[in-house]
Amino acid sequence: MSSNKLLPHLHRSTAQFGSRHARSLSTRLVLPALSPRVPLPQSHPFSPSQQQRSLSTSPPTSSAGGRSLVGATLLFTAVGAFSYLLGSLYPPSVISLAFSPPAPPRLDRLSEEGKAHTRRIEEQLQNLEIVKRLSKASSKVGPGEEEEDLEIQPGSNPSTDGPRLSPDMVNHYVMSRPYAKYDEVKAQHSLTAGSLRGPGLIAVTPMVFAKTAKGAEVEGGKEGDCIIVVHLGRSLCGHDGVIHGGMIATICDEALARTAIYNLPSNICVTAKLEVNYRKPVKADQFLIFHSEAEFARGRKTAIKGRLTDVQGNLLVEANALFVEPKYASWLYDGKAIKQVIEGK
Repeated sequence: MSSNKLLPHLHRSTAQFGSRHARSLSTRLVLPALSPRVPLPQSHPFSPSQQQRSLSTSPPTSSAGGRSLVGATLLFTAVGAFSYLLGSLYPPSVISLAFSPPAPPRLDRLSEEGKAHTRRIEEQLQNLEIVKRLSKASSKVGPGEEEEDLEIQPGSNPSTDGPRLSPDMVNHYVMSRPYAKYDEVKAQHSLTAGSLRGPGLIAVTPMVFAKTAKGAEVEGGKEGDCIIVVHLGRSLCGHDGVIHGGMIATICDEALARTAIYNLPSNICVTAKLEVNYRKPVKADQFLIFHSEAEFARGRKTAIKGRLTDVQGNLLVEANALFVEPKYASWLYDGKAIKQVIEGK
C-alpha cells in the first residue's frame, strides 16, 4: 500500500484510539462526580462521623451529664453518712455480734473493783421494774387494809423471815436467793453455787419468785411456777459477746428444777430429759428473765416448761424438761432441808 493511502488509515486508527481512550478517561473522571450521593452508614469506617470521631483526641463534654454525676455523688455521700450515723447509734444485731467491743479483764471478786462491780449489779437488780412489781404482788384478806411497800433484803425470804406487808396481806410470790447462804467450802466444788459466781460471771445471786397458792388462785398458773431474774456477765461467752449455749442450758436446767421441786413429794429431783430451743443469740452482760411452769405432775415424775427473755420481753430461748424423784430420795435426803438451802435460808 502506498504511503498516501496508509496515512489516512493511520489517522483514523489514531483518532479512534484517542477517542476511546478519551471516553474511558472521561468516564473515570466524570462518573464519581455525576453519580448519585448515597449516604454511608454511621458505622462505616469512612463515614464523616466516624472519621471525625477517630480524629478527636478528647471525649465529648456535657454540662447536663456533669451536673447529674455531681448530684449523684452528693446524694450517695449523704446517704452513706446518715447510714453510718444511724448504725453507730443503733447497730444491727448481726454487726454488733460480729464486731463486739473487746471485753475488759475479769475482776477478782475479793478486790475493791470486784466488790464495787458486784454492788452495782445488785443495785441494778433491785431497781428492775419486774422485781418491784413481783415484790409488791399481794392480795388482801380483810377489807380496809392499805397495801404497803415490801422491802427486799438480799438473802431473805419475805414469806418467812422477811418483812411482811400486813397481817391481812398474802404474798403472791415467795422471793428467795438461791445459795445465798451456801457453805463457802462446799461452794468451791459446786458449779452453780461457786465456780460460776463472781464478777464477769454470775455476779450476784439470782432472784427467784415462786408463786404461792394465793398467787396461783389470783394470777393463774400453779403453785411453784417461778420467775427468775439473773445477770450473766462477759466471761460466760462462747463467741465474744454471746453467752455460751452450754451456759444457757445450765441456766434452763437450774430454773426448771426450781418449779419441779414444788411438784414432787420429797422436794428432790434429778433431770431425766432436757430440751433447749435457741431462738436468738443471748448477749452477755445483761439481766435475763426465766419463766417456768409445771405441765403435769404424776407420782415421781413432773414435766416443766419455760422460756428465757430479756427485760424487754424478747424471746431468746425455750426449754422443757422431765424431772423424776429418785426412789431412794426419801430415805437418804431431807427434802425440806435441801429446799431451805436452795431458797437461801
